[in-house]
Amino acid sequence: MKPFRPPLDPVAYYDQLATDFASRYDTVTFEAVHPNLSKHLPRHGRVLDIGSGSGRDARGLAARGLHVIAVEPSAVFRRLGGPSSDGIIWIDDRLPMLALLDGIVEPFDFILCSAVLMLLSTSDLGSSFRTMARLLAEHGRLAVNIRDPMPGEPTAIFHLHTDAAILEAANVAGLACIDRAELNDALGRPSYLWRSYVFSH
Repeated sequence: MKPFRPPLDPVAYYDQLATDFASRYDTVTFEAVHPNLSKHLPRHGRVLDIGSGSGRDARGLAARGLHVIAVEPSAVFRRLGGPSSDGIIWIDDRLPMLALLDGIVEPFDFILCSAVLMLLSTSDLGSSFRTMARLLAEHGRLAVNIRDPMPGEPTAIFHLHTDAAILEAANVAGLACIDRAELNDALGRPSYLWRSYVFSH
């Protein structure tokens, strides 16, 4: 009889690969990864970066003078990204609940959720959007980047969410899509196509 092995958790998956991923992620800038977001960023205010990874995007946002809270459940990513992220507050939390933030902090002027939702099951998609909607200020903007799972990626980790599913989950949470784009991968991976959405209340 084979020994029981619990399914791999996304956080454990990224803990194993974080060092390699961080060295690649940090070769490109926030602007290169998110060329469509500059017009949606506030000139000042509070920003939440959900799934901060190596901290690249959080640092890019902080460099614009924004006050950034970086949410990252991977201890390895937090250890790698934290020392180079002066002024950024790092928190160990994750969707769909963001229990350490939801109902506790003031709403955010901008929320970035990049390369995260494909790590959540279909059953967690709606609650994740409801959480982000509650954390978003009335005048705020929520930016979401997502891609489809790639061949060979673990199906227990990466989940397919269609365009219609993303828009429906956002709509139920009281969010309207005000901008959409398809983006090539900033790291040059030809099979990766990113879908970018910007939502408002």
